[in-house]
Amino acid sequence: MNIRSVLQTKPVRVFLFAVFAILPLSTWGGTLKEMKAAALPGKMVKLSLMFDGPAPTAKGYSIEQPPRISVDLPYTRSELPKYNEIGFENARSVTVLESGDRTRLVVNLLESTRFSTRAEGNMLYVYLGGTPGSNPIMAPPVSDSGAPLAANASQGISHIDFQRGEEGEGNVIITLGDAGIPMDINEMGGRIRLEFQGSVLPGRLRNRLDVIDFATPVKFIDANVADGNTVIMIEPKGQFEYLAYQTDNTLTVSVKSISTRDRGRKNGGLAYKGDKLSLNFQDIEVRAVLQLVADFTDLNLVASDTVGGNVTLRLQNVPWDQALDIVLKAKGLDKRLEGNVLTVAPAEEIAARERQQLENEKQIRELAPVYTDLIQINYADASEISEVLAGGGEESLLTERGSVQVVSRTNSLLVKDTQAKLDEIRALIEQLDVPVRQVMIEARIVTLSTDFQEDLGVKWTAQKNNLLNNDDTTLSVGGAGTGNVFTDLGVTGGGSSALAIGFATNGTILNLELSALLSDGGGEVISQPKVITADKMKAVIKSGKEIPYEEKTSSGATSVAFKDAVLGLEVTPQITPDGRVIMDIKINNDDTTADTSNNVPIISTNEISTQVLVENGETIVLGGVFKQTQSKSVTKVPLLGDIPYVGSLFRKTTNQDSKEELLVFITPRIINDDVSLR
Repeated sequence: MNIRSVLQTKPVRVFLFAVFAILPLSTWGGTLKEMKAAALPGKMVKLSLMFDGPAPTAKGYSIEQPPRISVDLPYTRSELPKYNEIGFENARSVTVLESGDRTRLVVNLLESTRFSTRAEGNMLYVYLGGTPGSNPIMAPPVSDSGAPLAANASQGISHIDFQRGEEGEGNVIITLGDAGIPMDINEMGGRIRLEFQGSVLPGRLRNRLDVIDFATPVKFIDANVADGNTVIMIEPKGQFEYLAYQTDNTLTVSVKSISTRDRGRKNGGLAYKGDKLSLNFQDIEVRAVLQLVADFTDLNLVASDTVGGNVTLRLQNVPWDQALDIVLKAKGLDKRLEGNVLTVAPAEEIAARERQQLENEKQIRELAPVYTDLIQINYADASEISEVLAGGGEESLLTERGSVQVVSRTNSLLVKDTQAKLDEIRALIEQLDVPVRQVMIEARIVTLSTDFQEDLGVKWTAQKNNLLNNDDTTLSVGGAGTGNVFTDLGVTGGGSSALAIGFATNGTILNLELSALLSDGGGEVISQPKVITADKMKAVIKSGKEIPYEEKTSSGATSVAFKDAVLGLEVTPQITPDGRVIMDIKINNDDTTADTSNNVPIISTNEISTQVLVENGETIVLGGVFKQTQSKSVTKVPLLGDIPYVGSLFRKTTNQDSKEELLVFITPRIINDDVSLR
């Protein structure tokens, strides 16, 4: 029987294989008598190993750096020299080593290559050559005479199923009539090709399975027959990776998209990180598989006496730790890894052992002496640490005999417990009792304002002059009744301009004065406060005034109370693990009004509340607190001011437009303190 296996990962490519003799397996001592080397066509080399009895079960692996192949022959002695020169093609020499109850042949190569073995009677043949890294194609089973056996139903495919995995992967599950059906799997043109040598595929399975609706990387599964072999093509979509493994008569090909794999790695969901390998074993002892894994990983193996039985499995492109879990799960086993020692036993046996260990530790804790220790708290509040240790109403971190008391005067804890628990508490307090990181909040508050006012008015005056007796007579219409002004709707205030026109007739002088005022102004008020606050602590900045008002007390007397009208900024920073800052921001801009309610002044308020995430030292701008006031007033002489066109001479018009906007610039800066970062 020819059984081969190939490792798919780089830079180390490992091949694991097992070759079983046709005769029943038994533990016996054999001797390697002779080794011959011969060159074959295609730059291949054949090593012929002769024993004094049936050829033993061979196990081996290969590595790339340095290129060599190791073949282990259990329960075998050697009569060959330690160093044997070959000098054919890629093979340089063979080193023979004996250790304990096995003999190891180390084939030194010029470059890494694939290999295979074949056992026949007392001969074991090792073939070197072929394309490195290619998948092995297993030969069909042969009879004692060497002729291929005819395919039958037991060597066929009995069922093909598809399932969606928990992480969205597509699992193609193939049930084999015989666990020993030779199989080859590789990737061709973005599709996964499985070929079962000399197997039978029932007609009901020769079709295409459309599995797009399962929302996995697999779209189609095609099953057919070519040259007497069953060929199953799996067509995925997008970028993917796959692994194939077989336990007994069930072969599973799991296809996972690379994007899903990357997300799993980011979330810590990729449980298996070992070097990938391929295994192909027919009815092999479980203990032999465990030894192969231990040799491959350089781990020390401790297997329980209750570990036994055989397993048939075929694993393709699988991390070694996942391959180990598959074997253990198939046989109800479990493992524990402590340092470089791998312990394997039945799951129930390990669980019982750990329960017994926990009970022993509990008894030790119950009998251990109790000590009292005074622990100084430097930065945190001792009462808060005490609540953490006591559990805050939940499970306590102390033992049943332990207690904790707060010494407020020195901000210390008086802890009473076993020595082991005291050591744990001290280690925990070292992690909790650290200075809180601080953030400096720089705020620039800018108030922008613009004012525009336009006034247009008139002023009429009349005066009658008697030239004979030098007597003045003043007429006043529509005015205040004094002086010589009878219509005064002119513009007052500094900066106004006027144009006067006079008319004189029959001793009467009539004056018309047009006045106008146009004002345009702007202002900018800037305040730049800074405040330092601890992580997750609120910082408050206020600027404004307090408005006093009287209020009555319950006794009937009056007292003076104050109401705030301020520009306020509240910021609560939170430092993220990656050095950025989350800020909860609240801005309010209060202003006074002329309105009151029960003698209590009414405050006009504008407010912004938000949460932002910024880089350390990055500035954000908050705006939107905008106020605009527009007004228009007209003062006129009744009736005369309403006359079209002429009425403008008896009116005064005032237009006013004012705008005010609040902008807030906030810059958080994390204060780097070596002590706080301890």
